[in-house]
Amino acid sequence: MGRPETDLHLHLDGSLSIDVVKTLADRTGYDFGGKNVKELLSVGENCESLPDYLKCFDLPGILLQTEEALEYAACDLVKRLAGQGLVYAEIRFAPQLHKQKGLTQGQAVEAVVKGVRTGCKETGIYAGVLLCAMVNGSDAENEETMELAKAFCKEKAVNGVVGADIAGPEGFVPMAHFEGMFKRVYQAGVPFTIHAGECGDYENVVRAVAFGAKRIGHGCAAIQSEECMRLLEREKITLEMCVVSNLQTKAVAGIEDHPLKKFFDRGIRVTYNTDNMTVSDTSLEREAELITRKLGFREEDLRKMNEYAVEGAFAGEEVKRKIYDILKRQAGEY
Repeated sequence: MGRPETDLHLHLDGSLSIDVVKTLADRTGYDFGGKNVKELLSVGENCESLPDYLKCFDLPGILLQTEEALEYAACDLVKRLAGQGLVYAEIRFAPQLHKQKGLTQGQAVEAVVKGVRTGCKETGIYAGVLLCAMVNGSDAENEETMELAKAFCKEKAVNGVVGADIAGPEGFVPMAHFEGMFKRVYQAGVPFTIHAGECGDYENVVRAVAFGAKRIGHGCAAIQSEECMRLLEREKITLEMCVVSNLQTKAVAGIEDHPLKKFFDRGIRVTYNTDNMTVSDTSLEREAELITRKLGFREEDLRKMNEYAVEGAFAGEEVKRKIYDILKRQAGEY
């Protein structure tokens, strides 16, 4: 891979390597029962929907229940990303999902941040952490997650928590239910992205922007509405698109139906990302190869999307300038 790349939409629990899973299983005494590990972690060709896709998170959820496991997994992921040529990534996870063995949400966040910082220090990559509320989580747990995002973001630390998100099965609870929570997060100055328009309708994208989101996770459904697309253009919203994942969850019917190129051609700030490297059995290079071969993207288009990603990143301005300089040098502009 010749170009430096970025990944703004990457879930920790969906991106564990098979080696890490086996190591964590050994540490906890988890028995695979003779099942193929990759088949437990990755969707096959017969994935029928987003809920079907989400079943692959069951095993990581069992294994990531201690500070040691979270720190180890986060550090390993950062190292693998650096090895793939990434210069910046935002790694997201839901701390409320890691309390089964007594961890608090705060302890889970501290463990992931520690792992990310160690991986960054050893490789030179930059990475931020996003804290996810859950669509199917309780209001109390979601509010706690957002309070943690506020507290950690105040530190403005390099390679620390940089923002918030809400993930999970879109439509399980109407988007309007979360308006108050996100208004408070917005007023606190915490940047956030929202999973919207993945398998829901374009109105969820409109609501997310109204809440104050500067980025949208997926956003495929925006193609259904000219008004929605004009909104994304006008507000300079960054779309975190994940083509392989969208095909697997049936967010789009086929690659020829994916709106990434249409959005890009009209000037919407789109980026390409992996979503879940292991669940989707993908990488940024696979995503880039697919959209180049099937959607007609050129090398300069890929560079432009990486520039969009840096502009839309939640990292501090100093870090963003350093990453942007790397992209410019690679493009021969210095």
